[in-house]
Amino acid sequence: MSTSQSKTFLKVSLLAVIFVSQLNTTASVIMADLVKLFPDASPTAIQMVMQFGMVGSFPVTLCIGFFSQRFRIKPMILIGLCTLLIGGMMPLAFHSNLIQLYISAVLIGAGQGFMSPLVSTLTLRNFEDKSRARQVGLNSTFGTGGATIFTLLAGVLALSKWSNIYYLYFIVIPALICAIVFMPLGDRPDFSDIPKEKKAKVPVPPRVFVQAGIMVIIYIGYVTFPINVGMLVAAAGFGDAASTGLSMSIITVVGALFGIVFPYVVKTFKTYIGAFACFCGAAGLAITAMASNMLMVYVAAVMCGCFFGSNVSGAIYIIGRMCKREQFGPSLSIILGCLTLGVVLSPIVINIITPMWGGIGSVGAFTTSSVILGVVFFVQLLWGTYVSKKYPEEKKETQAAAVA
Repeated sequence: MSTSQSKTFLKVSLLAVIFVSQLNTTASVIMADLVKLFPDASPTAIQMVMQFGMVGSFPVTLCIGFFSQRFRIKPMILIGLCTLLIGGMMPLAFHSNLIQLYISAVLIGAGQGFMSPLVSTLTLRNFEDKSRARQVGLNSTFGTGGATIFTLLAGVLALSKWSNIYYLYFIVIPALICAIVFMPLGDRPDFSDIPKEKKAKVPVPPRVFVQAGIMVIIYIGYVTFPINVGMLVAAAGFGDAASTGLSMSIITVVGALFGIVFPYVVKTFKTYIGAFACFCGAAGLAITAMASNMLMVYVAAVMCGCFFGSNVSGAIYIIGRMCKREQFGPSLSIILGCLTLGVVLSPIVINIITPMWGGIGSVGAFTTSSVILGVVFFVQLLWGTYVSKKYPEEKKETQAAAVA
């Protein structure tokens, strides 16, 4: 098999896997149904149906990159797909209490925890330069595109019965087959270019933890939008559940489209791609805080979509720029694990900070979050400058001269 054909098969399998990796977003459309189904449960207990997905995802995401240094990636991706399928099918038979839904959510989150970092690791290992940026963008497009499609389909299926949304998890089966057939098995990790004395231990550089810390703070701020936008428009009286759902769809659609143009965006902003993402996110949250009609919320959703489409892809680009090949797996696990941690901590931190300055309700939460992302914007400018100077891009001319 030729190298180009092998790369094509790898691309197909990566996109198939990442397309189904966001199936957990479908649970957002049944929260109101669960409130009616379990009237004695607290709102927090209902929300935990989604949060337990993060509980399952966090430890797997944090550890899987280190496993990628010792085991082949393809079998681990297949395990993740099977875990996602089993977790998604459980509620079709077992949904009489919240505990059963929690277990399902943990399995779904664990399956997702396998896929996202491993797909990113394979991308960084197998693609270089423009082809790498293009593949990172396609991964983002297919991931957010899948989330958009599945959320819309879930909304339609839930009209007849809330548990029907879990039939969507059968789409994992074609993705599983695609990964089995097209994804190369690959060799066991063997970084032969590393001195023997260093092979036993490949430390994650401290700079990765800086990027991870930034990621935590960013998502503490950003997650305010999906959590609070529905309550904000309902309290203001200019929106309903349908318009709220449309605003969330706008984010995922813009994020998917952004993935297509990501190679051109990263070519323009390079190491400042994180600052660009934070600017878009801060603007979107600030516009929402000042919104007096749904049009303003939709404009904010477009800005948040630009954030959504560039932030994670930008972090992956930075990791590829400042880390060695053998550090990709564990570094990405830490980055994506901290992203999940930020999502979990967001409502806790925002609800603690907002009353401190006199903020009230959802408007106060959006104001707090926009300020957080605004501060991180300046941090990202400094971080981007550091990465640019410390880890400059290798010029093709220099590489060619070295070969000659």
